[in-house]
Order: sequence, then structure tokens, then C-alpha cells
Amino acid sequence: MKQFFNSLRLRSGFAKLKHELKKLKRNNHSISLKDAQNIGILVPIKDAEQIVEAEHFAKTLQTDNKKVKLLGFVLDKGLKLKSRTNIELISVEDIDWNYIPKKEKIGNFINHEFDILINLCTDLCFPLVYVAAVSKSVFKVAAYNPKQAPFFDFMIETQQESIAGFSTELRYYLEKIK
Repeated sequence: MKQFFNSLRLRSGFAKLKHELKKLKRNNHSISLKDAQNIGILVPIKDAEQIVEAEHFAKTLQTDNKKVKLLGFVLDKGLKLKSRTNIELISVEDIDWNYIPKKEKIGNFINHEFDILINLCTDLCFPLVYVAAVSKSVFKVAAYNPKQAPFFDFMIETQQESIAGFSTELRYYLEKIK
């Protein structure tokens, strides 16, 4: 019964997202990692190790003189309370019943026009997919998932499950874009 209800919540979230996207206009095109100046990173956080991995990836981009902003979705609200990090965090209490994050929590992030927006979630994490989809970013990148393919400009099929592994793979491909 719980699985049925969660499925219903997710379908409702996707339906609302598709409706909102009809109103959204954005200028999208590919941008090389070399040319990007502003990078947004969406990261799912299940434990403290993932915070460290995400911050490490952000620091590697910052050493290349990129401005990086991170938004993380935390499943454990205790981790959100304990965390002293540069990652802006949202948790289960910051989303509506249909998994859509509350606008006041994500407004600054989605209204920022990043050159590249990276979703580091390698499976389906709807709150982060929603943020990416409604973002005004120019080039949106993620791991391949057929359910979220309409919302991204560039997707990579990956076997990586860790943030460190996927971010390394992602960086390799983004550096190949001219």
C-alpha cells in the first residue's frame, strides 16, 4: 500500500512538473566545461561521506576559477541539522506531498542562470529532478534515466553509484565538449 501511495505521489509530481514546463522558456545550448563560468550542482545526500565527495568535486571546479553553487537533498533531517557545509540543503520537510520542493527553499537556486547545471544523482531523485527541470540554466547534465530524459540536455549512461565516481566520469565527458 505504501509503495502504491509513493507511486501516486511521484506521478502527481511529474504531472505538475510537465504542466509547469509548458510555461517555462529558456535559452539552452551546450557549453564546454572550459567556457563555463557559473556551475550549479545538485546532489543527493544520504550520509556525511557524500557531503565530502560533493564538496571535493566543487573544489576541483573552483580551482579552475569556476563559481560553484551546491544544492543538496538530505533524506536524514538529523544530517541536515549536524551539517556545517557550503551546500545549501533541503530535506523531506521542505517538500510537498508530491515530492515537489517548496518554492521558498529553492527560489534562489532555480532563478540563477547557471552555464552548466549538474545533477549528481545516479538514480531517480525527484526533488532534484524538479529543481533541474524548472531551472533557468543554459546546459543541464545528469546520469541517464529514461524518466528524467526530457528535462536534461546531456545525459551519460553510467555504472557509477558514488558521487566521486560519477563526477569524475562526468568531468571527463564535459571536457570533451567544444
